[in-house]
Amino acid sequence: MSVDQPDPNVKQQYVTQDAFLGGELHILQPKKGFRAGVDSVLLGAAVSQDANSLLELGAGVGVASFTALVHRPHLSAHLAEISSEAIELCATNAKNNGLSDRVQIGQLDIMATGPEREAAGLKPDHFDCVIANPPYFDDKSVSLPQDQYGAQAHAHAKDCLEKWVKVAVSAASATAEIIFIHRAEAINDLLRAYDRRIGNISILPIMSRPGQPASRVLLRGKKGSRAPTTLLSPLHLHGETGREFSADVERILMGKACLHW
Repeated sequence: MSVDQPDPNVKQQYVTQDAFLGGELHILQPKKGFRAGVDSVLLGAAVSQDANSLLELGAGVGVASFTALVHRPHLSAHLAEISSEAIELCATNAKNNGLSDRVQIGQLDIMATGPEREAAGLKPDHFDCVIANPPYFDDKSVSLPQDQYGAQAHAHAKDCLEKWVKVAVSAASATAEIIFIHRAEAINDLLRAYDRRIGNISILPIMSRPGQPASRVLLRGKKGSRAPTTLLSPLHLHGETGREFSADVERILMGKACLHW
């Protein structure tokens, strides 16, 4: 569902209100440019039931963290985001969905120094789980949206993915899980960044249909672990034909199940 009705507390702009998790969440987000969707819900649904404190890097309008909060009533979340536009919408979304008391939102450039990150609320060695849906493209290789938030959400400077992983690890507690979703083509860069800091890595390929190449990967690892890497059976978004989501994915998108992996 989408309606062009901005919340009166949000700066006048073109936004839509979209239902997630079968209507459990109602999210304001920009009408054009980067828009949260399936990737964000899968990321939030991937958070362990054991986590009590969550950090999301590059949180956007909050869909991934809010998905995790809906499924886990004991969970609290810190959302770090660089865009003031996204932060404004994220704060409104937290309020509108009754989650403000469980959420902290801070403005942060992931490329900032350690002291700057700590001043923004990213306590070192603190969070039980860190999640991220980093920009998918090199800013020199794609045509970017005209708005600043869309450009920041779509692309980053070359070779910055390792910095995202490094920041995630520095904020994670001793045995925390660190979960990233990214393009399948980035698997080598992600594994290279994970390998020096994280063990017990699980790789979940995500493909549109059976038999097609994976378009996305979810990577989950545990800080400080030395356990080996596991390649899991792929998650199919759709069946061999038709536009309907597969039964397992539909349950996740409708808020009836978490991602079991």
